[in-house]
Amino acid sequence: MPDANESFIIETQLSPRTWITTVSRTREKFDRAAWTILISIIFTVIIVAAQFPSNSLIHTINYRLDLLLYDIRFNFSLQHREPQQSSHKVIIVDIDENSLKEVGHWPWDRKTIADMTQQLIDAGVAVIAFDVVFSEPSTNIATTLGAALAENNPTTAAQVNQLEDAFDYDRILAQTFSEYDIILGYILHEGNNITSSTLPSSNLVLDTANPRDTHIDEMTGYTANIPILQQNVLAEGFINGKPDIDGIFRRAPLVFQYKNRLQASLALQTAMAYNLTDEAFIETAASEGIHYVQTIRLDNQVLPTDISGHIIVPYRGPRGSYRYFSAADVLNGNVDPSELEGAIAIVGTTAIGLFDLRSTPVGIEYPGVEAQATIIDTLLTGDIPYEPDWATGFNIIAILALFLFLNIVFPLCGPITMTLTGLGSITLLLGFNFWLWHTQNINLPLSGPLAEVILIYGAYMTYGFFFASQQKDQIHSMFGQYVAPAHIDKLINTPDALTFDGETKQMTVLFCDIRSFTSISEDLTANQLKDFLNRYFTPMTEIIFSQQGTIDKYVGDMIMAFWGAPLDDDEQQQHAINSALLMLEKTEAMKETFRELGYPAANIGIGINTGMMNVGDMGSTYRRAYTVLGDAVNLGSRLESITKFYGSKLLVSESTLSGIEQAYVCREVDYIQVKGRAEPVRVFEPLCLRDQADEQLLSQVEKYHSARKAYLAQNWSEAKEFFNELVVADSSAEKLYWIYINRINDFEITPPAEDWQGVWKHDSK
Repeated sequence: MPDANESFIIETQLSPRTWITTVSRTREKFDRAAWTILISIIFTVIIVAAQFPSNSLIHTINYRLDLLLYDIRFNFSLQHREPQQSSHKVIIVDIDENSLKEVGHWPWDRKTIADMTQQLIDAGVAVIAFDVVFSEPSTNIATTLGAALAENNPTTAAQVNQLEDAFDYDRILAQTFSEYDIILGYILHEGNNITSSTLPSSNLVLDTANPRDTHIDEMTGYTANIPILQQNVLAEGFINGKPDIDGIFRRAPLVFQYKNRLQASLALQTAMAYNLTDEAFIETAASEGIHYVQTIRLDNQVLPTDISGHIIVPYRGPRGSYRYFSAADVLNGNVDPSELEGAIAIVGTTAIGLFDLRSTPVGIEYPGVEAQATIIDTLLTGDIPYEPDWATGFNIIAILALFLFLNIVFPLCGPITMTLTGLGSITLLLGFNFWLWHTQNINLPLSGPLAEVILIYGAYMTYGFFFASQQKDQIHSMFGQYVAPAHIDKLINTPDALTFDGETKQMTVLFCDIRSFTSISEDLTANQLKDFLNRYFTPMTEIIFSQQGTIDKYVGDMIMAFWGAPLDDDEQQQHAINSALLMLEKTEAMKETFRELGYPAANIGIGINTGMMNVGDMGSTYRRAYTVLGDAVNLGSRLESITKFYGSKLLVSESTLSGIEQAYVCREVDYIQVKGRAEPVRVFEPLCLRDQADEQLLSQVEKYHSARKAYLAQNWSEAKEFFNELVVADSSAEKLYWIYINRINDFEITPPAEDWQGVWKHDSK
């Protein structure tokens, strides 16, 4: 018996056909996937190009996807870790709604601000930062009053002027600021507005000679604090940020430039003051004449930033992650000093009317003052997430590696194995990315590699299934909400009968509306109204589907349906009228159910018309619908509206009854001209199928037609006699009979014109 090595040699020598067959089959699989591999190459080139900002459009799309994935990962990370506790005592003194109610509307007078600041100083806070701007001098009441009295009462004016120092609240606030470590905020913006004050001197040191050689954002205007306050504080920093392109604040600028001079943010100045650091050093790396910011160094602490000097803000959680103290409570001494001692206090506002709310990954109405607290806390801890310099290169290598791996493996896989391989690749990408973020503080963009897996997987799956099932999917997607499932199956089995293009053809349209719906809706709660409509629409839709109808739309309490599309219907008129009669019957049956539920009874009016209509897939790029348009559609709507006028439940046009008159017992209600239409039309009220009518109904209809015949012949007395008899005998159409009686009374006084043909003109819609 040969050993293992001999067996291998023998099998290899004796089975060359096996190897040839295996290689041949493998090559066939790759040959069949050639087009898919070509598409994968195109996808890969696009995805790689999207990693570079120079390709603006695709890079913007890629960047937006990265922002979305960042938010998902960020919030997932927050939910799966213990709440972070800061090693520093950062608190918020909140000018909240309660403070405005108790102290007064903003801005408060500077004396009040001074008193609140003094309370914080007395409590022993370490640093006070103001996330507000004092850009206008306050009004000195004594000066204003003295000027008013100067002309008529100079003696009193002089006495009042002696009080100017006591009411110089700007000076009082400046004096309070001068006694402690106070950081004021100001605004740098991209407009041309500049206040009369000057910007503070810079305490930032750049390792290159010219800030304009850097990628640091340049601002063109500012709103600064008044000089007396500027001169009496430790430092000032800008308080505004720059959101990402989707309007969400994920990053915070630590430095801006204005007229070739660098300015630090409020958060950076506050952290420097707390750490007793006089200067911050900005370290850059040069490439093609541009200096890209890499880090900002505070003594021995290194803060990683992006190329513009922004940091990623690691929000601790949703709004309220930091300790808030109401400004009114601080002002009134209602806060325990031990809770303030040694803290960094940021004074700001969450009051809705003061508009300091931002959209962030953790909330769309996140207070700007809490964002400042988060940034300050982050700078002090140095625990800052960052995107490394090698991120783009790493992603490109990952994208190319995935291209090779997937295009080798996928051609050899069936759908299930391919799906498992794709899901496994995505899982590994997500897991590695989350590990870098959660443990290494590295933000690695994910959309490129993720898109590579998804697009290549999609290309292979599409190759096998898309073209064969495209039309069936299109039919199901297009008509699933409009027609019955059996009708969809018929469409699929006869695809040649289907077209999505607009066409003009004879069709029948039905409009159904609930009477007095406004009053019904006023008597029901929102949930009750929803339940009422659901209970009403469901059986009505079932009836229309059972009669091969297509639902066009629901508008409030109105149902619009049509027959004759998407498939031709040679019996469209009967199907429409049968639907209407069944809907009326079902509505009567539902009244008891509604009564038991405490809902009002539903009464409906239905209008039906047949004629040439435009039908097709219509709408805009954003929303489309398969619908019908045309004058014949409008007439159907008018007929539904005028059912109320005649007290009828159902009105159909003469074109709808054409050729099927003998199938139904009908009343010819009137010969009318509706608003917006020149040609008059005869309208009828189908009462029931002819084989369902009893002798009494047939007798009443016959007498009605005799009365109308006499009316059209202008035999007023005979017609009135017939209609009076019908009023007594048939209460269901009493309103219709009285309409003719009243017309006859009018015509007896003022006869119609000689060419009168019985047309009644309706002026309202």
